[in-house]
Amino acid sequence: MDKFSVMVISSECATPLLKNIWTEGVLPMPRPQPTEYAPYYGTYIQLVPDGDINQILARQGDATVAFLSNLSEEQASYRYAPEKWSIKQVVGHVNDTERIFTYRALCFSRGDPTPLPGYDQDAYVANANFDQRSMAHLIAEFQHLRAAHLVLFRSFDEEMLGRRGIANNVEFTVRALLYAIAGHELHHRKIIQERYL
Repeated sequence: MDKFSVMVISSECATPLLKNIWTEGVLPMPRPQPTEYAPYYGTYIQLVPDGDINQILARQGDATVAFLSNLSEEQASYRYAPEKWSIKQVVGHVNDTERIFTYRALCFSRGDPTPLPGYDQDAYVANANFDQRSMAHLIAEFQHLRAAHLVLFRSFDEEMLGRRGIANNVEFTVRALLYAIAGHELHHRKIIQERYL
């Protein structure tokens, strides 16, 4: 075990309280309309299947963990070109982005009118230590983030989901951000499958 070792959770081994995060019913949530996000984010949102977005995020998270857990440390450190990120860096980027999008969703859901900044994904990766961390730690971080975020997302009612805010000079609804989180994860999982393995 390395210094970053932490408890790993999944929908299969969660406590009864956490189990409800994955299985508890919620209000039906329609897909976001194009007026709820900038066209760029449509690339991610269109990847998300129809259904309860919270259940999709839970199942999808488990599938991503299972997929990533089969990679060796050598595979996780691989770059398909010198200037490209390693798989570890891709996973770290997914984790960072989920945190940022969730913070945006939290602010907007609470009616905070403060415009939020964008972020430079390349600078975030360059200034992180993803390649020095074990893949197991990065996966565990992803799992804990997803579990905590699902608790928050399931607390949003219909009014909260429809609230809007500005981030990176773009208007989003809370609902669109949840779909963007799911689509961003799928986008990067597909890139790993197609370009790294």
